[in-house]
Amino acid sequence: MVTPEIHDITPPGDFLPDPTTPWWIWAIVVISLLTAITLITLWLCKTKTNKLKISLLDDARTRLAEIREQAPTLPSHTIATQTSLVIRHYLETAFKDPAIFETNEELTLRPKALQKLHPDSREPTKHYLTRLSALKYSPTHETATCTLIDEAENLLAHIEINIPPTAK
Repeated sequence: MVTPEIHDITPPGDFLPDPTTPWWIWAIVVISLLTAITLITLWLCKTKTNKLKISLLDDARTRLAEIREQAPTLPSHTIATQTSLVIRHYLETAFKDPAIFETNEELTLRPKALQKLHPDSREPTKHYLTRLSALKYSPTHETATCTLIDEAENLLAHIEINIPPTAK
C-alpha cells in the first residue's frame, strides 16, 4: 500500500495581492486631506469675520444710542464729531478702512476709499461724512442733533443691508 503524500498547507500570502499601495493613491489621499483642512479653515475664518462685523455694527448702534441720550446737553459740533468717530471707527474695524486716521478731504480724495464697502454704500457714506465734517467746523451750529444720529443709524442700516447674506 502506498501511503498518500500529505502536503503542507499553502501560506495565504501566495493568494493575496502585494500589500504595497501605489504612490499615486497616497498622493490623492494627502491632497484630499489638505484640501478639506483648507476649506474648513477658510469657512471658520469667514464665519468669525462675519460675526465680528455684525457685533461691530451692534456696538456702533449702542454708541449712537448713548450719544442720543447725551444730545440735549451737547453742542451740535460735538455730536457731529462723536457721530463721525462712531462711523469711522466702525469702518476701520469692520472693513479695515483707514478712514478714522484721515481728514475728510483725504478720505474723499483717496482713490480706493471705502473699497471694501458695497458700491451702493460708498457714496452715501462719503456724503454723510462730508456733511458731518462741515458741521464740525461750521461757525453756526443750527442743526437738529437727533437728525444727525438718525441719519447715522440709517447709514449703518444701509451698510448692513449691503453686507453679503452669509454675514447675517
